[in-house]
Amino acid sequence: MIALENITSQRGDEISFTNLNTSFEIGFIHGIWNETDNVNTAFLKLLTGNAPLGQGTIRYKGVSLDHADVAYYNKADMPGSGFENELVPYQYDNKYEYNNKLVYLFDNIFGSADMRSLVHLYKMVLSLKKMGRTILITSTDHRALLASTDFFHILSKGAFQAKIHFRQYDLLDGVIMQMQHPQP
Repeated sequence: MIALENITSQRGDEISFTNLNTSFEIGFIHGIWNETDNVNTAFLKLLTGNAPLGQGTIRYKGVSLDHADVAYYNKADMPGSGFENELVPYQYDNKYEYNNKLVYLFDNIFGSADMRSLVHLYKMVLSLKKMGRTILITSTDHRALLASTDFFHILSKGAFQAKIHFRQYDLLDGVIMQMQHPQP
């Protein structure tokens, strides 16, 4: 399990996350939804060690997460084709190397308008899942995440507000509406 315990992160004078607590089961695909890309990116960069961690702990199987075991990709990092059944290429020093990471982070890679790339990328993500890797995918489009995830996490106001298993996706629209338009 990947566990985030009492995470606080701050960039300049702006606090990004305060007392962030959640967990991600190993070997599953986790979708993380937020309305804005920069929050998703800031969260994933905490896991890679590329964003400042003010306090708290990030653990993988009970020990501190080694950032060398984490691969991060955004849409620009994804090569065109040919790797559905291979390890994901990891960009390092402007070249792609095939690495065997434990955790794969994909920052807003699914574009619902481009169904061809959605299917292609989903095949790649499924191949990683079959290898027992833990995959976190962020998006501002919750529909793109629904088709591709085992768990759906809602990150709002600097904290995780909900975690929904794929068997409960029929509840998702109501939860998102409540998050966007809270009742007084």
